Amino acid sequence: MKKALLIFSTLFLMVAVSNAQTLNNPKDADGYYIVKWDCSTNVFATSNNVEADETFTFAVDVTGTPWEEWLKATPTAAGATRALAINKWTNWGDVSGGTNRLKQLKENVYGATWNIHQMATGADLIANAVKTDSIVYIYGQVFGFEFTTDNAGAGWWMWPESIAAGTAIDPGTGSIFRTLPYTSTKTGDEFYSDDYEGGLFFSNGTPEKGYTLPCATLTDIPYEQVDSDVNVVGHEYYNILGVRLQEKPQTGLYLHKKIKADKTFVVVKEYILSNF
Repeated sequence: MKKALLIFSTLFLMVAVSNAQTLNNPKDADGYYIVKWDCSTNVFATSNNVEADETFTFAVDVTGTPWEEWLKATPTAAGATRALAINKWTNWGDVSGGTNRLKQLKENVYGATWNIHQMATGADLIANAVKTDSIVYIYGQVFGFEFTTDNAGAGWWMWPESIAAGTAIDPGTGSIFRTLPYTSTKTGDEFYSDDYEGGLFFSNGTPEKGYTLPCATLTDIPYEQVDSDVNVVGHEYYNILGVRLQEKPQTGLYLHKKIKADKTFVVVKEYILSNF
């Protein structure tokens, strides 16, 4: 009887592992996926050397997985583009549910800039992530979505036929990756998705804390100069998805890039009410 139970348990384990999502990310010495992207070299870093409140670019590589072919297939929505997102949670609770869209970095690699502690929504994660020696384990599931220039969610929660909806990523360690033990030495500045050039990152129009475009660089210009038109020599306009427009919009929310004579620029959000 004990032997039979052992066989059953082994088979169950094999099924559970085979149903897990896999990525093409490299792994560290302990078997976790390396998800930190090195923006200076445009490749994965050699380790996940981040603490819970440290800002970094998270990335997944789906080369060789069913997602690679799914991304190449014709979108369901007319004129849409396919991309990837990730639903995620931690051993201490959830993070913001809106911080899930990923942007293509290159080929089959998609990513976003994260700060796990800033994205936290639960009291346990907020409190425990920044206690000395605390480790945060991150779990999640990659899923697909589609967007157009005027519809950030033309398709949502989309999966290849070969992957059951809701299947979690597991390199064999249970969680995707883990942070370093917290030392209270690497506090990242607070930031929101709309603090950076490119807008709200395919979002629903709500700025998301601790989350923005991969490898984002904040324009370092004093606040009082943001709306100044002194020395402005050029203007560019973008929708909230970061797609450049041919001319200034006549109505709605858009991004206005003001280019100065010294080649620096600022990006401001502007809104025009319809006259109709």
